[in-house]
Amino acid sequence: MPAGTATSGPTTRRPRPLTAATLGLPERPRTADRTASLTEHIRATVDTQLRVLLTEQLTAGRADSPESVHQMRVAARRARVALGLDQGLVGLEARRLREELSWLGGLAGGVRDLDVLCERLTGDSADLPESDLPAFGEVLAALLASRSDAAEILERALHRQRYRSLLHAMAVVALGEPDGGEPPDPASLMAKPVRALHKQLAVSGRAPSDEGWHALRIRVKKLRYATEVAGRVAGPKKRADITALTAKAKALQELLGDFQDTVVTEQHVRDLVATNPGLSPAAVLVAGRLVERQVTKRKALRERLPEASGDLYSATMA
Repeated sequence: MPAGTATSGPTTRRPRPLTAATLGLPERPRTADRTASLTEHIRATVDTQLRVLLTEQLTAGRADSPESVHQMRVAARRARVALGLDQGLVGLEARRLREELSWLGGLAGGVRDLDVLCERLTGDSADLPESDLPAFGEVLAALLASRSDAAEILERALHRQRYRSLLHAMAVVALGEPDGGEPPDPASLMAKPVRALHKQLAVSGRAPSDEGWHALRIRVKKLRYATEVAGRVAGPKKRADITALTAKAKALQELLGDFQDTVVTEQHVRDLVATNPGLSPAAVLVAGRLVERQVTKRKALRERLPEASGDLYSATMA
């Protein structure tokens, strides 16, 4: 065997995945009740989401476990939003952690987007003429190849030091000492996300665009996660109002998510045609039909967005 081949390619030994035990976490995740400080709530959220990452990392990227990569993406996002609420007590690592969680969420999102895309297009293909199904198979095969490439990038990242350092940093936050501070005011937790939401609603209302609706979706998600923390520290009456606000945010987020899925699907299919010259003419024709369907769906969704956005705006003013 030539020198060096024993440690190259798939034979390279990978480190064992980190676990809650190896990170020094207790058996049960940290919790925070309504009397706890904001820092305690942040630490509890980071602890919970860290454990999600530790569980889902074992199957993330696998074609037979699409939910794992979705849960990793959501966990990274939830932890990132919680750290964004920090008022300096968690420490300087909060900002760096948010950047690293954004990196991880991007990798997971690359796989998740293609999972959603393949599922969406498979559903759209149900009423294609039988004569078009072989051509659709070409399109789907090319997309699955892209999905495989994105999954390989994610899986490699999960075995590298950058990811392991991220988990260690999250564990440091999760294991931090209690600060004994006062419980946060629910309204203050939501103030910044609400301002950002109102600003983007004004932009989207004046000049609606696909990019603007996507930006609004990001603001809505941040508000939704902030309301979840606020709901845990609010009294019974205020908690009911916050729960109603969370529900409206979730409804708009889902509508905007469906809208953005059509944008992403169309762009992926267009890119697929542009970068795969070997596609048959029949496959290119089918790809065109699939793009047309995304445009039609997006038009219908766009008509619903102003009313749903207004509902959420009204809820934030209550």
